[in-house]
Amino acid sequence: MPDPLDRLAELVTRRSGIRLGPSGLLALRRGLDRLAPGLSVPALLAERDAHRRDELVDRLVREVAVHETFFLRHPDELRRVDWSGLLTTARLAGRSALRVWSAGCSSGEEAYSLVLVAAEALGLEEPPVQVLGTDISPAVLERARHGVYGPRSVRLLTAGQRTRWFAPDGPGLAVGDGLRRRVSFAPHNLVHDAVPPDGAEPFDVVVCRNVLIYFDADVAGDVADRLRRALRPGGTLVLGTADRLGPARAGRVARAAGPARAARPLAAPTDAPRPPRPGVRGPLRPTPGAPPPAPGAPPPAPAGADPHANRALDDGVRALREGEPAAAIAALRRALYLDPSLVAAGLHLGRAYEAAGDVRGARRAYWGVLRQADGLAPDAAVAEAVAPADLVAACRARLNALPAR
Repeated sequence: MPDPLDRLAELVTRRSGIRLGPSGLLALRRGLDRLAPGLSVPALLAERDAHRRDELVDRLVREVAVHETFFLRHPDELRRVDWSGLLTTARLAGRSALRVWSAGCSSGEEAYSLVLVAAEALGLEEPPVQVLGTDISPAVLERARHGVYGPRSVRLLTAGQRTRWFAPDGPGLAVGDGLRRRVSFAPHNLVHDAVPPDGAEPFDVVVCRNVLIYFDADVAGDVADRLRRALRPGGTLVLGTADRLGPARAGRVARAAGPARAARPLAAPTDAPRPPRPGVRGPLRPTPGAPPPAPGAPPPAPAGADPHANRALDDGVRALREGEPAAAIAALRRALYLDPSLVAAGLHLGRAYEAAGDVRGARRAYWGVLRQADGLAPDAAVAEAVAPADLVAACRARLNALPAR
């Protein structure tokens, strides 16, 4: 008979698509202890109240897949969306507002941020934008609807943004009516539920950031397909940088988005300037006296980057996407040998070892990234401006999913 904890992990997988290995089982056990002290795994499995059991499983999903969220997280990704062009297209089609989906919105900061960023990009006090935020967890959706956030969540908001869109609420801020009437929330399971999630017409913009990394490659690819199907022709799909550094199949689906327009975090046009190479050891610093970059422009490539290491990294990523893990491993190991500061190459290397069935090699690669990430400044840029916290979350997610062999 399967171990009760294994059975609970299977419930989590069926519910969310997240597969848990031995490390994930430990996180699951600890999560249950935090959420329901004194409740044993067999007792949870035997719970006759299906609603209570499912609610606890949903909360456990959040425990094993938690990632930090706050207002204006990676705002450059959202500002690269062509809000003006999308609105023009919508109006030519007889639609007065843009439909936006924040998938895996957690406690709602991203959904509200999308309205704020769109308003600033369009230069309108009353932006014609309607955002649907969805998440698997009813508990976090209640927090999103409540709309009151502490200092950590609102720390990146400017004084003007606080005054325009929020009201003081103790040490934090409460979402104002201007945001509330443009955002709604609903439960939705990215792995199992239909798209569009509200059963209505497709979306102009779909944002799903740092969620796919928790899925195995096939599940991540399927979810990316579903996200794309929720878009209007010419719409924009935005995935997080940690997602793009993760499951290989998800990366291929994202880059084969057909008529859907991709914001730069997902895929840059072929004639666009190349993004900086992964692996910057610290924050990028502009050249003294140089003009500031244009809004939405990619950051400059780091000085002193080893071209041979970068070429090996490119070769490794290409081989991984083409289903050649042995070649990917050789190229990525060479990249790290030539330039150990290519931190994100370690994540690609871990994925290559996973594809080759080498669990021990994958575990070594992910732990190597975690050790290096500890020495990075919080605002360091690694792998196309992905923050160290996202890189750490990606590696921890994969470590939790690795089987015991």
